[in-house]
Amino acid sequence: MGTIDVSHDRLFSRVLRVSAWGCVVLIAVLSLLPAEDMVRTPLGGHVEHMTAYAGTAALLRLSYPRQGKRIAVAMSMYAGLLELLQNLAPGRHPAVADWFFSSAGALLGIVLIHVTCQVWWRRRAGQA
Repeated sequence: MGTIDVSHDRLFSRVLRVSAWGCVVLIAVLSLLPAEDMVRTPLGGHVEHMTAYAGTAALLRLSYPRQGKRIAVAMSMYAGLLELLQNLAPGRHPAVADWFFSSAGALLGIVLIHVTCQVWWRRRAGQA
């Protein structure tokens, strides 16, 4: 109990996983673009990092319901790796603050899904 099991619906499960891994790839592409090709929102880089990683981690958490801790660690390591790889992208540079906000976003996405699942299960149990 405590997680939403989407494995009973194979199509939905497949769409979730493809979406989650697509976001993982998209984060890499956007992280390694040359500085001149970057597009920023008015929200600022740190909010963008948090949002991208929170959404991706949430999709991963839904795709792999029992892997929350592993996803958190993996996403933090992934964020660090991408920051280091920015040394290879023209005009880009790694930043500890960017890694921090990316990691915090991943943790936030996992926690939001966890809390949402807990509330959903409690409400479902209350209706039975």
